[in-house]
Amino acid sequence: MDTKELKKAIRKEIRARKEATTIEERLARSVSVQEQLLSLGVLDAADTILLYHALPDEVNTELLLEKLSNRRSGNKRVVLPVVEGEYLLLKEYIPSKMESGYREIKEPVGEECVNPSEIDIAIIPGVAFDRHCNRLGRGKGFYDRLIPYLECKKIGLSFDFQIVEEVPCEEFDKPLDMVMTEKGRF
Repeated sequence: MDTKELKKAIRKEIRARKEATTIEERLARSVSVQEQLLSLGVLDAADTILLYHALPDEVNTELLLEKLSNRRSGNKRVVLPVVEGEYLLLKEYIPSKMESGYREIKEPVGEECVNPSEIDIAIIPGVAFDRHCNRLGRGKGFYDRLIPYLECKKIGLSFDFQIVEEVPCEEFDKPLDMVMTEKGRF
C-alpha cells in the first residue's frame, strides 16, 4: 500500500473505533483528557492559546475553553481556527461572536486575525497519532498548512483508541511536541 492508501485505511479504522463508543463515553473521556492537560501546568506560562471547537467525534474542548478563556473564567487569550478556503485563519474566541462555519463547527466572526507568531501553545485535533507525536488529520490539510507557521509548543488531543503504531508521514507532515490522551501523555 502506498502512503495515501495507508492513511485512508487508518482513517477508516479510527472511524470504526469512534463509532464503537457512545457520545457519552467520548464526552467523559474528553473531560479526562482536558483535566490531565490542565494538571500538567504546561499551559500556565502561555498567554495566547490556540484551541479548537470539536466535531462530535473529536476530543471535546469545552472544559478548556471554560477554564482558560479570559472571556469566560480563565486568564488566557484563546484563539480558534476559522476555515477560509484551504486555510485556517486564527481569530480570538469571544463567546457572543460565534457562528457555525465549515462542517457546522463554531467559529469566531468579525474579529481581526491573530498572527500565528502570537500563539504560545497550540492544541491541535487529529484522527490518529503515534508515539512519535506524528499526526494524521482528516485529509484536507488545514493544519498541515498552519503548523509550519506555529513557532510554539504543539499538543495533540486524542482518545487512547486513536493511537496507532505508526502514522505514515510525507514531507509536509510535521510531528507535534506532545500528545495527551485520557491515559496520559507522550
